[in-house]
Amino acid sequence: MAHVLLSSRPHAGATRARSRATVLPHRVLRRAARLLATVITALASIALAGSLTACGTQEDATSEADPYAPTGATLHPGDEVPAPTGKVLLTVTGGTVTNVGDELQLDRDLLDALGTVSYEVDDDQATGEVATFSGPLVSDVLAVAGVPDDAETMHTVALNDYSVDVPVSDAEELPLILATLMDGEPMTVARYGPTRFVYPTEGFDLDTATYNPRWIWQLASIDVE
Repeated sequence: MAHVLLSSRPHAGATRARSRATVLPHRVLRRAARLLATVITALASIALAGSLTACGTQEDATSEADPYAPTGATLHPGDEVPAPTGKVLLTVTGGTVTNVGDELQLDRDLLDALGTVSYEVDDDQATGEVATFSGPLVSDVLAVAGVPDDAETMHTVALNDYSVDVPVSDAEELPLILATLMDGEPMTVARYGPTRFVYPTEGFDLDTATYNPRWIWQLASIDVE
């Protein structure tokens, strides 16, 4: 009787078949994992770009909406105003808030605490130069002083006793600033300081005959009525 010898080594074709059957799923899984990682990375990048774009758009919109918004304010309407510790630059009366007797006296530190607005103007009234003036909005000065809503007039007086009445509506309707800096430097008396009213000259059609006299410099006091 013929004996058939069975080899213990599998047939080569069977080995390759089992190998393909075993390896193929691993390859598919690896490819799927790489594809999934790529998709996740792409989605994360898109989300980040969208977030940055939204933030940038919001900041741009805010800047465009209110270019005269003050920065750095730490003293707000309703806050108690401490007595000045430095040289008094401005005295305000007529409001409900006082810090020395019946006056609100403001030194440089207190004025700085009201926040700062800066813009460039053609200063034909005083220096004859194009300069950047900085200081708090007059509206913020009046608000911190507790000036009543029905107030109509700011009686302003300079160091040399020159005086001019300025409507409160100027401070409410325009970014009128109480300038304390010119081109980043404190203004001396010789340079029309230490404080002065500055009106915007760009983007506002202001009648010079009406507004020029209100550019009071060397301002010492404001009495609101």
